Amino acid sequence: MKRLLILFGAILILLVFSTWIGLHFFVQGDSFRDWLSKKVSRSLHADGRFEPLNWEGSNFRSGGFSATGNPKSKLRSLKVTNISAHIEWRQLLKGQFVIDHVNAEKIEAVVGKGVSQSSPETTHRPPGFKFSDLLPSQVRVDHFFVADANLRWQTTLGDSGQFAGAKISATQRQPDQWDVEAVGGKAQHAGYPVMEVQSAHGTVSRESIVIQHAQATLPGGASIQLAGNIDVAKQLNATLTANFTDLDTNAVFPVAWRFGGKMSGHLVYKGDLDRFEHGEVTGSVKISGAAIDLANVFGTLHQLAKFGGLNDVQLDSVATDIRYQERNVQFSNFHANHQDQIRVEGTGSIGPQHIDANLLLGLSPKILGWIPGAEEGVFTDQKDGLRWTSVRISGTPEEPKEDLTKRLVSAFRDKMTNEFKGQAKDAIKSLLDMLHR
Repeated sequence: MKRLLILFGAILILLVFSTWIGLHFFVQGDSFRDWLSKKVSRSLHADGRFEPLNWEGSNFRSGGFSATGNPKSKLRSLKVTNISAHIEWRQLLKGQFVIDHVNAEKIEAVVGKGVSQSSPETTHRPPGFKFSDLLPSQVRVDHFFVADANLRWQTTLGDSGQFAGAKISATQRQPDQWDVEAVGGKAQHAGYPVMEVQSAHGTVSRESIVIQHAQATLPGGASIQLAGNIDVAKQLNATLTANFTDLDTNAVFPVAWRFGGKMSGHLVYKGDLDRFEHGEVTGSVKISGAAIDLANVFGTLHQLAKFGGLNDVQLDSVATDIRYQERNVQFSNFHANHQDQIRVEGTGSIGPQHIDANLLLGLSPKILGWIPGAEEGVFTDQKDGLRWTSVRISGTPEEPKEDLTKRLVSAFRDKMTNEFKGQAKDAIKSLLDMLHR
C-alpha cells in the first residue's frame, strides 16, 4: 500500500511537471501568440494579431499589435508599436489570466462608422486536448501606459479630426471599464482651432466615455475646461460642458465685424458627435474689452457717438445667453454698454444669410443733443440717466440694416418744420450728409 501511494505521488508529480513544461513551451510558441491575439481581438471587436513574442521570465516583448475593426466596433484600425508586458502567473491558480502591466511606445487608432463585412466562417476545431484549454477564457489587463497615443476619426459627413501626441495611462477597475488619464497632446476637429491639452481624466467602457475633467488651451491664450459623457455603444450621443476664458473673439465672429475683445463663458453641447453640426449648444458668454466698430452694425449710432465726443467707442462689456444649432445663433438677455454713455439690450438671431434683432438702445443726453428732435420724437423713454428707444436690425451679417436713421430724420424734419419752416429742406439734407460721412 505504501509503495502504491509513493508510485501514485511520483506519477502525479511527473504529470504536473510535464504539464508545466508543456505549458511553458506552449506559452513561448506561436500557438500562445495566436491564442492571445484572439482574446485581445475579441475584447476590441476587431481582427488583430501580435508580432512574435520574445520572453524573459514572466516578461514578454512584441514588435507590435495590428488590428482591423469588425462591423460591431467603431474601431476601424489599430496599430500598437513596441509592446512590453508582465504576466502574473500566480493568478492562474485562481483561474485568471492576468497581465498586470503593459507598456507601449506608440498607438495609432482610427475610429468611425464601421464598414459592413461578411462574418468570417467559424473554423472547425478538431477534437483533442490543447494547452490553451488550461488557460482561462478571459484575459485581464490591470494597467497599461502609452508614451505616444494618436487617435484619428471621421464623421459620416467626411469631417475629420485627431488627438495626437498624448501620454496615456489606464487602470482597469471593472470588466470593460477603465480609469484613463491623458497628459499633453493636441486635439482638432474639422476647421475648429487646435487645442493644446494639458491633462484629461475620465472613465472608458464599452458603452460610454465619461470625461470627468479635461484642461486645454486655445490659440491666443484661451483656457477651456471640459466635462461630460459620450455614448459609444451605437450613436455617439454626447452631453459636454465647457467653461472657457480669454477666447479671442476674432476666432468666433465674422472678420467683417472687426469685433475685438476676450470672451469667457459656460456652454453645453448636446447631440450626436458623428453629426456634430446638427447638435445644440446653449449657455452664456461675456466679452470684455469689446472693441467693435459701430459703423459695421449701424452707421447712425457710430456718427452720433462721434458727435458726442466719443471718437473710439470701445464697449466695456457684452453679455448674452445663446442657443446655437444648424449654423444659426439665437441670443437673449443681451446687454452691452460703454461707460455711462451707451447701452444696448435685447434679443435676436444671426445666421449665415440673415440677422434679425429687436434691441433697446439707450444714449446719454450728451450724445442726443447733436440732433434736434431726437429726444422728443425717438428717444422718448428715460431710465438710468439715459434716453431709450427701440431699434430693429435686419439684413445679413455682412450688410446689416437698421430703422433708426429713418426715424431720426423724420423727428428732425418735424422739429425743423415747426421751428424754422423754410429752412427745413436744407437742414434735413445737412443731417443726412452728416450721418453718412
